[in-house]
Amino acid sequence: MIKNNYLDIAENDLQYLEAVLKTGNTFYNQLAVQCQQVAEKFLKGYLDRVLLEEDVSDLLRKHNMKKIAAKLNEIKPELKLDTIGLAYLTDFYFDARYPGDDFYTVSKEEFEKCLAIMYDTVNQLKSMDL
Repeated sequence: MIKNNYLDIAENDLQYLEAVLKTGNTFYNQLAVQCQQVAEKFLKGYLDRVLLEEDVSDLLRKHNMKKIAAKLNEIKPELKLDTIGLAYLTDFYFDARYPGDDFYTVSKEEFEKCLAIMYDTVNQLKSMDL
């Protein structure tokens, strides 16, 4: 059963993504969006656990992973989260999902970059001492 918190939902999303990848799925737009969602929920989950004394509700409501990662890097400099990579991944949240001038078709190579950024972020966060 999934608990009602960012980290449990993030872990569930990661397991779902990994299960889909095992099928050989090549819907790269959806896969890139899923990478973005996994990274964002892990970031928010760790931010929520680390900053108990500070109001971070604004960061938790938005999709700016670069700002969340910068805040975590400030608190835990040993993390060295890739804010530039996360900014790249953030773009897929809207651009790979919705029609319009910014709609984008994700290539296999771009998806693989998204996957690498996501795993780097998740692994860095999981290495944190909480």
